[in-house]
Amino acid sequence: MNPKTKRLVINLLIVLVLVIGTAVAIQFAKGYRPNIQDRAIQGTGLLSLTSYPKDSRVIINDRLTTVTDDKLYLTPGNYTIKIEKDGFHPWTKSVPVRSELVSSVDTRLFPIIPATSPITFYQADNASVNPEGTKIAYVLSHTPVSADSGLYVYSLTGNLLGSQNLQITDSERDYSKALLIWSPDSSQILAVFFETTKTSERIISSHLLSTRSMNQSRNFTDVTYRLPLIISEWQNQLAKINQSSLTLYPKFMTDIFIQKAVNVYFSPDKERVFYSPLEDISLPENTVGKTLPNINSTPETRNLTKDAYYVYDLKEGTNYQFRLSQDTTESAKVIITASDSTPSASLPLIKQLKAQTESRYTTNTSWYGSRQLITTSNEGVQITDYDAINPVTVTNAQISSNFIVPSPDASKLILLTNINQRIDTFNLMSFDLK
Repeated sequence: MNPKTKRLVINLLIVLVLVIGTAVAIQFAKGYRPNIQDRAIQGTGLLSLTSYPKDSRVIINDRLTTVTDDKLYLTPGNYTIKIEKDGFHPWTKSVPVRSELVSSVDTRLFPIIPATSPITFYQADNASVNPEGTKIAYVLSHTPVSADSGLYVYSLTGNLLGSQNLQITDSERDYSKALLIWSPDSSQILAVFFETTKTSERIISSHLLSTRSMNQSRNFTDVTYRLPLIISEWQNQLAKINQSSLTLYPKFMTDIFIQKAVNVYFSPDKERVFYSPLEDISLPENTVGKTLPNINSTPETRNLTKDAYYVYDLKEGTNYQFRLSQDTTESAKVIITASDSTPSASLPLIKQLKAQTESRYTTNTSWYGSRQLITTSNEGVQITDYDAINPVTVTNAQISSNFIVPSPDASKLILLTNINQRIDTFNLMSFDLK
């Protein structure tokens, strides 16, 4: 073989090796692995495992396999994944792994015994959370110094300049008997005093309070005559907020939310929403899910039953029944999309303003971050994944007025409870879930 031919053969061999090597690398990247037992190249799927806290044990089909965070190539099939860590409730789910696709498991584990710390002492009552979920208004009483009793605002995000507790009224008026409604921008609280008879409810007086400073009782004026204007202004603001969330969703769902459902509450990131239909409805086929390579494996419910509760996932187009949810009052939120042309100073309209942002006013359910829901029942406080799996009982403490709020970073739960106190004494307590 002459030198010229020899060089040509060598170059061809190099090109052939590169082509074969590239093809093998591509197939390897897709998850194909040699199966020695079957003497074949078999496609695999990638299972991505992340959790909080990290370094949690991963048990796959009853075998300890690895710890989070990790990635595994597995042959296609259904796997029972269990994530566990000492001191935390375990998490379990059946996850399908498909060839050449990535299946993700991203879990949040909750402590079996959360650390608790008091936010208030003496006696707290009539707690109400602002629309952003960053502040709590509450009435404090039975303090050693009478001047310290009154209406307070507690900041869940901290205050670098001073205390997280800000007193905004004295104890001259008993705000534990008032209906407290936050303004849409959280700058004011409308306190409405009313009396209830066997046949009706009547407004007695109303005060508009600043949430940023002390409101002197001597300067109070009754704003009942201004209620129609206040209601109209707040309805306009809430309508804009609601419309911005509704426009994210497909038309068939917005029609349901506006016309055929009550107690519609969006998750903080607006990517999920829980709601209760007013009639039996069949949702159309999930065309969004069909366009995605992989979606949540939890079975959907697309035939809706009147008065049941459901969670709709915007990104995947999936819908799940949430059986732990239930109504807590006769009031039901009707989502506001426009202001009333002639609003009146009526309690039903005022209660609707409160119901727009406080899900605990109408149901036993609220969002914990955007991936879990909190429910309360006779069994205690539970946190459950949005697709209604892995319910975890956080505490069996008795909750006053169904009040429970997560911190904005989802690290804590704030409860109005009598834990470690007299049976008739309730205070705001923080439960650390990190």
